[in-house]
Amino acid sequence: MKKPIKILYEDDYIIAADKPPRMASVPSEGIQLWSTFLGRVQKQYADKGITPYLLHRLDMQTSGVLLFGKKGENRKALEDIFRDARTEKIYTALLRGVPRGDTLKFRLSARHGDERIYAETKFDLLKTFKIHRGICALVACRILTGRKHQIRQHFAGIGCPVVMDSQYGDERFNRDFRLTYRLGRQFLHAGTIKFFHPFLQKEIKIESPLAIDLKITLKRLGQYIPR
Repeated sequence: MKKPIKILYEDDYIIAADKPPRMASVPSEGIQLWSTFLGRVQKQYADKGITPYLLHRLDMQTSGVLLFGKKGENRKALEDIFRDARTEKIYTALLRGVPRGDTLKFRLSARHGDERIYAETKFDLLKTFKIHRGICALVACRILTGRKHQIRQHFAGIGCPVVMDSQYGDERFNRDFRLTYRLGRQFLHAGTIKFFHPFLQKEIKIESPLAIDLKITLKRLGQYIPR
């Protein structure tokens, strides 16, 4: 907790920080501000008289790039980045099994209430790994809509859940994977955000290197010799 948060990009309006896994984005019941990523970034900027605010979120177990605004008067314009069709959020995920095609389009549960709403995820197959209990696929995912747990729900919905996803995944598979490859959280990383900056009036691309525990897992998968 004493290690400084890694800043990936900064200008007069925006901060992009590298969120580690196993850290909540924002406070909730039982999770205090000081222990969240928001709280850590705010503490890091307190001496500069800046109180950053989050423009979007990541699940607790997901690592990668998160954007913060600096000045309250710019909040609406900055939040509109995620309503702009030009904005791209690209994730890296490891799946149990190999998905077909390149697009998932079906309704998912809304963040609030029982309504199911349209969601679309595009993906590219990067690599496959043969393991003891089948095959895993490494994919790059681009979400065209911003639904709760969209990537996790979409791939679980076609029988290819994110590896080590405790909510939508395969419990038995995850247990075996954890014992064999020693990964303790879901394999999902927010690697890239591209957007048109509303104040600088240019495209910005921000990248977060794959988290170290996920790199180690891929190395172990690559070294595995099928029985």
